[in-house]
Amino acid sequence: MEQTNIIQQQKHNTNEEKKDSMDECIMNNDDLDQLIIKKVAETVVVDGNWAVAHASYRMNDVAYIFPITPSSTMGEIADEWSSTEDANGKKKYVNLWDQELKVVEMQSEGGAAGALHGALVSGSLATTYTASQGLLLFIPNLYKIAGELLPTVIHVAARALAGQALSIYGDHSDVMLARSTGVAMVSSFTVQEAHDMAIISQIATLSSSVPFLHFMDGFRTSHEINRIQLVGNEDLREMMPWEKVEEHRQRALSPMHPCQRGTAQSPDVFMQLVESSNKHYQAVNSIFEKALLDFALITGRKYTPFEYHYFGSTMPSIAIVTMGSSVEVVKETLKYLQSEEVCAIGIRLFRPWSPSGFCSVLPPSVLRVATLDRTKESGSQGEPIYMDVCASLISCKRGGVYVAGGRYGLGSKDFTPTMVTAVIQNIMIKNEEKIQHPFTVGINDDVTHLSLPLGKIVNPLNDDVTECVFYGFGGDGTVGANKESAKIIGDYRQDMCVQAYFEYDAKKSSGYTLSHMRFAHAQTLSAPYKIQDMQADFIACHNESYAEANKFDVLRYAKSGGIFFLNTKIASLPPEKRLRALEENLSPSILKTLALRKVKFYITDAGSLAKAYGLKGKINMICMAAFFRLSGVIPFDEAILLLKSSIKKTYSYRGEDVVRKNHELLDAACSEERLIAVDVPSRWKRAHLTEKRRAYLNRHIALIDDAKTKKFVQEIAEPVSHLEGDSIPVSLFLQNAMLGGNMITGTSKFEKRRPNSSGLVPKWNENSCTQCNQCVAVCPHAVIRPFIVTRDEADGAPHPNMFTSVKALGSELAGKRYTLQISPLDCTGCNACVEACPESPKALQMQDVEDVLAGGGDENWDYAVSLPERGDLVDKYSLKGSQFQTPLMEFSGACSGCGETPYFKMITQLFGERMIIANATGCSTIWGGSFPSNPYTISKKSGRGPAWANSLFEDNAEYGFGMFSSMKHRRERLAANVRDLVREVGVYSNLGDLSELVSFLDEWLEIRNEKSDRCTLLFDKMKPLFQSLLLSGNNTCQNKALLARIWADRDMFPKLSQWIVGGDGWAYDIGYGGLDHVEAFQSNDVNVLVVDTEMYSNTGGQSSKATPIGASVMFAKGGKSQKKKNIGSIFMTYEHCYVASVCLSNQSQLVQALVEADHYDGPSFVVAYAPCIQQQVRPEGLNDMFDECRFAVESGYWPLYRYNPELVAAGKNPFILDSKRLRRDVTSFLQREGRFLNLEKNHPQIAEELHQQMNLDVKHRMEQMQKRAADHKSFSSQDEATVKVLFASETGTAEGLAREFADACQLSHGADAMADIDVDEIDGTTTIFFVSTAGQGSMPRNGTEFLKQLNARKDSFAEGTSFSVMGLGDSSYYFFLKAAKDIEEAMLKLGAKCIHPLGEGDDSCADEGLAEGLHQWQQGIFPALGLPKPEEVPHIMPVDLLFSKRVVLSELEDSHAIEQYYESIDTKEVRISSVEHLSEDGHNRDFIAFTLQTGSKDLSYELGDSLEIFPKNKEEDVIIFSRNSLRSGTNEQLSGSAPLVCMARSQSAQSLLMCWTFLGSPTCHSCKNWLHLRKTPISGKLCLIQPI
Repeated sequence: MEQTNIIQQQKHNTNEEKKDSMDECIMNNDDLDQLIIKKVAETVVVDGNWAVAHASYRMNDVAYIFPITPSSTMGEIADEWSSTEDANGKKKYVNLWDQELKVVEMQSEGGAAGALHGALVSGSLATTYTASQGLLLFIPNLYKIAGELLPTVIHVAARALAGQALSIYGDHSDVMLARSTGVAMVSSFTVQEAHDMAIISQIATLSSSVPFLHFMDGFRTSHEINRIQLVGNEDLREMMPWEKVEEHRQRALSPMHPCQRGTAQSPDVFMQLVESSNKHYQAVNSIFEKALLDFALITGRKYTPFEYHYFGSTMPSIAIVTMGSSVEVVKETLKYLQSEEVCAIGIRLFRPWSPSGFCSVLPPSVLRVATLDRTKESGSQGEPIYMDVCASLISCKRGGVYVAGGRYGLGSKDFTPTMVTAVIQNIMIKNEEKIQHPFTVGINDDVTHLSLPLGKIVNPLNDDVTECVFYGFGGDGTVGANKESAKIIGDYRQDMCVQAYFEYDAKKSSGYTLSHMRFAHAQTLSAPYKIQDMQADFIACHNESYAEANKFDVLRYAKSGGIFFLNTKIASLPPEKRLRALEENLSPSILKTLALRKVKFYITDAGSLAKAYGLKGKINMICMAAFFRLSGVIPFDEAILLLKSSIKKTYSYRGEDVVRKNHELLDAACSEERLIAVDVPSRWKRAHLTEKRRAYLNRHIALIDDAKTKKFVQEIAEPVSHLEGDSIPVSLFLQNAMLGGNMITGTSKFEKRRPNSSGLVPKWNENSCTQCNQCVAVCPHAVIRPFIVTRDEADGAPHPNMFTSVKALGSELAGKRYTLQISPLDCTGCNACVEACPESPKALQMQDVEDVLAGGGDENWDYAVSLPERGDLVDKYSLKGSQFQTPLMEFSGACSGCGETPYFKMITQLFGERMIIANATGCSTIWGGSFPSNPYTISKKSGRGPAWANSLFEDNAEYGFGMFSSMKHRRERLAANVRDLVREVGVYSNLGDLSELVSFLDEWLEIRNEKSDRCTLLFDKMKPLFQSLLLSGNNTCQNKALLARIWADRDMFPKLSQWIVGGDGWAYDIGYGGLDHVEAFQSNDVNVLVVDTEMYSNTGGQSSKATPIGASVMFAKGGKSQKKKNIGSIFMTYEHCYVASVCLSNQSQLVQALVEADHYDGPSFVVAYAPCIQQQVRPEGLNDMFDECRFAVESGYWPLYRYNPELVAAGKNPFILDSKRLRRDVTSFLQREGRFLNLEKNHPQIAEELHQQMNLDVKHRMEQMQKRAADHKSFSSQDEATVKVLFASETGTAEGLAREFADACQLSHGADAMADIDVDEIDGTTTIFFVSTAGQGSMPRNGTEFLKQLNARKDSFAEGTSFSVMGLGDSSYYFFLKAAKDIEEAMLKLGAKCIHPLGEGDDSCADEGLAEGLHQWQQGIFPALGLPKPEEVPHIMPVDLLFSKRVVLSELEDSHAIEQYYESIDTKEVRISSVEHLSEDGHNRDFIAFTLQTGSKDLSYELGDSLEIFPKNKEEDVIIFSRNSLRSGTNEQLSGSAPLVCMARSQSAQSLLMCWTFLGSPTCHSCKNWLHLRKTPISGKLCLIQPI
């Protein structure tokens, strides 16, 4: 150690002597220029993040990181370098201490800040990379780090803060909030400076002991690609202040020289110690200047704290002061204008601010200053730079200088030379009073009128700069190809400079990409702004739909005589048809621009070409070749050689065949027959949009029937979708009620994806379909839906030949038709629905989307969604029934095949009309809330839907808890006020509307905690009564004040379902503390859904605690060495949390878990496996999403289970394992994903060890869960059970029955799916089967393999093998109980003994048919097993009676109560004229024909609707009706007052049966003694009102 220090000290002494001698002779910049030694440094073409990472990696010991856009890349690069080894197994990239940088990912930025602080006090050189809200989480620690004078550099890609909305784009909002922490702040203007300032800041922080915050503009600089000169290691060593490094290390906490830090101080000393650091801060400016000087002497690049630029010949009178990349824009503009009056001052060292330093560079001739801030500080006198400049001028006695402050570039709003000229023109206005101050530039502020008008376009670039624009589709490889092009040119042509900048839609793979590239024969190219209109030499559009529908004005950038390249299928047409096809398909405005600007036009069909060479969808190489051929940026022959070399380097590991195919494809791509020149006809100059075509383009707007929505789409959504959002004036946002970030619902339906990236959509084969709706449930974008229609509706479709329908299955849908419709303009072609179809052959197959559109598929879809919603006809809490509910989350911007969206879609189908969603920042906020697209919509029937909001990443659990707890408190107040009103008025008063309202309110008090839609529906009836009483002007109501208080809390009438949702990065890491706190309290009735992609998907695929062992992802490139956090088990330890692990491969279990979670009175936690594009699923990406889910479950990689605390009270095991068998080795799953294969490729030995460990972990976990699932009975292991209970279930009904039976049977450990056991396991045992029947009489999917094994078995079962089968099916179906009979037949053939006949559960007559069959079978099966019959037969549960509080009622009250109870349903009152009994005596069901006297009443009903009869007649008439008419079938006209018939749509047939049962009961001798029963549709409970 001492020897090392001596060597370092000698280096330091030598450097200091050299520098001191130089300092003495430096007088000005000219002298400095003489001393600088020009070096030939290594140059590379990289982006700003790479430039910073390359510097900081070598100058630090450790980096603590957490992913956040746009700074994540710095950490990713450092992590990759730290894990990269050379051929000898040594670290390839090391720091100045010959050691790799230790890169540690923390659970949050707050964690990274704390770890950074800890590393610094331990004497390490430590750094971090962050942005935006992440930097804000650093602030508490920054105060500590600065207060303790700990040297470090925090690198920031400056980004906007989430305020009225989230913005992932760049401005200075975040760094400005760090001004008061005590850190020095340094700004980089360019990619080169980002590299250099990272080094200079490191030197300055070590020399001053003051921590530094080095920042560059997020995206604009961090993601811009440009050529830079690197600083070599030897130069770094020469600049490094080694004695200060040693000083820092010796200040470290150590028991060798102990001290104490972080004490608590009293008022008497605190201030003095705060002020004691003043000298350190006063020295920063000189230390920083010296660091700049030393850097210049060694590298040749000069910088100053305040950079001054003037290109005139006299003295300027105006100065523009700014910071960041805008300095270069202003500088280049002034250079181009050669302005005599204007100079520019760029701020490099922002803190500590030096007034004297600023004034020293501000020429004395300057009389006016315009400051430009890239942030907004609402309520302040001005933004930070403005305030600093004003204060400096005053302190330097230059108060006469006029200063105008302005804002620009918020949220990465582009800042161009044209805007610079607008600023100049404003500040040059002769009359100071007319100068706009404050001002904004780059927008049209027509409300507060602060914005500056823009003049004609100013382009400072020379003619030798080639400017190119590329339109791509997220995931098509365009951006990657352009980056490769930049690298190829940059590496090959050292005499050329390349600049590239990329615009991304936040929606990633389903959004647009826009690449701006510039090439020049120069060493530097400084133009940090996008290519401006009519300036591009070359335009490429790789997605023809952008040009076809005029989605974008793709030629807005094209200069006169430029080149336009279009990838289109039209290129494959015969030559004589191409021109006509182009005219029919391309937007007339594009045709007109091509002709008027004389643009050279080329087309190719890259998709067909790639497919012909076995590389379907790989168009990027073809388009790159076309670019080199047409643009001429480098000689084409050289470009092809470079491309082929790049192909070999990239794909050699995949074999020579792949390399050869790509080479052949490249040769073919540039042939004249493939790259076709189009002669632009002069008639295109007159191309115009016909009314017919205009109507077609605006057809989606024509479908909007809501004026508010139409206004929003036309004024906001349409311009944004056409990339023209910059032109929208402020007033239109206010007119569309968007103040504060509000967004209108359901706008995503107006976005269309034609064509989708695959060009395919599913086609329905109705002959193979069993109407299971599994394909619908798994659809990520809600584009495939089942519709319940009538025959007339099916025949009335716009294209009835394509609107196929079949008889709807199920008694509740009698008389209805079933159709499956697909939205061809919204489908992304992901194939998930085809994979999910359980039928063989499949009921779905992919077909060309153009064929569907040609057949009117889009019109049929529009027609289908306009039909009446009939989801209320079925049980929405079943898998099949849930998918008949209109999804209230549709057409999101998620990736094709996204594994997250199906879960969100499903919860909106189950609970959407009463749910509130708190959504953690992440993928689900990008596809779920990217302006102006909102996929959350409302029910067209009720106008209700999910209320969705996002706060931050880290606080989502607390955010959702705040919603729940406050609304619970408000609801308690509402209930108290309602009770007061009911008590004051009385339930049975006769006060008109008030009495009716009070009766409803009284009913609400009784059901208010029921988790269903009943409270909401009840409020619908109360609403007009409230309005009548409060808004009519009638002041006679005595209770109006109380009514007003109740009305004020009217939104609390529904029983709201609070959902807290997000990804694994939130739940496992940054938000875990808050989530744990919310789940820890049983009174918190909130539901948590975590969609687990096992990484930070939204920021690029970084490791989280959800990432499994052995995965190679960002921040864990060398393979994650820790096991995945078992978050479900953690929350189960609380014992009061409902916990479930779910996956799309078992949709019935998913629905069951979600419903149980919502209905559970307490906190719930549901974690769902969600395949993601970042997992690199092989071979077809997310086209294999559903199969990926299936592999995950079957291999045990993702176990399915439910933990329901409510079962404990019933004496049952709360833990239910829904996936009990490992059907595959987990290795088969790992081989499907690139994140595991990449580790095998790069680190095979590490991969083998980690993957073996995963195998052991999976098996161990399964064993532990199996034991936990079986330990609630007296068995020491499940093998001791003598009865096995197995099920094959398609919709979950058979599974539920099997589990209930197994709980009641003391000889069974539990119920298993047939798929989870082998046939050999039932040999010699007694087995009870519960089997449902799927389509065409087939076995459900989870029983198919078992039946195959039975049929294939050769040997008979051993003696003692016995069984019984309970079958479920529809007796109206030809294949009734076929699957159950197949099991019975196979068992008998193998010699097993049937101990009880086949049970027949018939669900064709709703629940009673199933219940009757099950009851009969269970009466015999328990004795057959040698067991006593249970007191409560499973599934035939006793009626749960809820007694009214008013048990003893007067006759009047009794009548009123009955009226309230029955007539509160939506009913119509009609008379029965005749009753005819149709069925024979002794038949098990009555069939009765009623003739109704409807009169003028609107009593519409259809076949399948049910009838409820509530008699209100004389006793003798009732007896005649109930006994004679119903039993004997008399047809006589009833005397006296006829029975009251209530027609309630979609009431269950069981309710009707109950009415008949009670009416016909021998105990019903008088009306007084009736028990009036009504079944509630949600809870399944019966409410009893008992009169005297």
